[in-house]
Amino acid sequence: MSGNPDVKEHQLHPDLADFVLVGDVGSGKTALTLALLESTDELLKTQAVVFHPSHVVDTPGEFTSRPAYYGALLATIAEISTVVYLQPANSRAFSLPPGLLHVYPDKRVIGVVSKTDLPDADTESACRVMADHNISPPYFLTSTATGEGVADLRSFLISLQTSDAGMGACEEPGEQAVIGGNEY
Repeated sequence: MSGNPDVKEHQLHPDLADFVLVGDVGSGKTALTLALLESTDELLKTQAVVFHPSHVVDTPGEFTSRPAYYGALLATIAEISTVVYLQPANSRAFSLPPGLLHVYPDKRVIGVVSKTDLPDADTESACRVMADHNISPPYFLTSTATGEGVADLRSFLISLQTSDAGMGACEEPGEQAVIGGNEY
C-alpha cells in the first residue's frame, strides 16, 4: 500500500467504503470509526487525518474548530462520496460555518447524533441543530459506549455502496435508517 504510516494496512470491515467522519473535537469520530470497522485499535486523540482502507477517513476535530484548517478539510473530503457529520447529543453548537459541508454538490451528508448515552444528552436538540444547518434526515442516534445505532449506521453506509451514486441520504434508502422516535 502506501509508505504513509497513517494508512492502515489491513481492512477490518471490507464492505465499508468511501466516507469521511467530520465533527468537533471530542464528538466521538475516532470511537465511531473504530466501532464501525469493528476494530480493536486503541482509542487515541486523532492528531492528523487517518486513512483506513477503501477510503474510510477519520479527521481531527481541529478541522472543524479552526478556520485555518477548513481548506485541509475540503481537500480531504474532495474525493470521498459521503460525509458523516457527528453532532454530540449534549451540544447545541454546530462546529462549522453554514454551507461548508455542501461546497461540493455531489456529496452525501449524513447526520449522526453521537454520545446518546450521556446523562445530559438531548437528541431532539442535536437533530434540530443539524436540520438548522441543512443536514437532511435521516439522523442516526449512536453511542459507542453502549453500541446503540452503530450497526444501523454501518448497514446504511454499506447500502450506499450498492445504491445510485447520485442519491442523497434523504431519499428512499434513507428510510431504512432507525432514528428512534425523532421525526426530523
